Amino acid sequence: MEPLPTFTDLALDLPDHRSGKVRESWALGSGRRLIVTTDRISAFDRVIGAIPHKGQVLNQLAAWWFDRTDDIVANHVVSVPDPNATIAIDANPLPVEVVVRGRLTGSTSTSVLPMYMQGLRQMYGYT
Repeated sequence: MEPLPTFTDLALDLPDHRSGKVRESWALGSGRRLIVTTDRISAFDRVIGAIPHKGQVLNQLAAWWFDRTDDIVANHVVSVPDPNATIAIDANPLPVEVVVRGRLTGSTSTSVLPMYMQGLRQMYGYT
């Protein structure tokens, strides 16, 4: 059985190309940007391989959530013309990353669970 092909690289003749670990993007003009999600997989800030159709799943899952939450908060999505592509409003992103997990975990003394187990109820300024 042949392995499925993966989509990892794309070269388009469009301006302002930006490359991330998983996505590529280009300016389209008129305040719009093309964002293409690839099959690349990253861990610990490194690209470590590719999974067939990962880009499609990731892009369509994001589009599903953006569509269902746009009445709560505005987002950047204009359209999703392809399973791997999103046309978005060209904006300056905030350099913030948030990780939400379903449980309190961690192995360092600054993680929430060890602090909670020590009886602390105010963490990082929150109670």
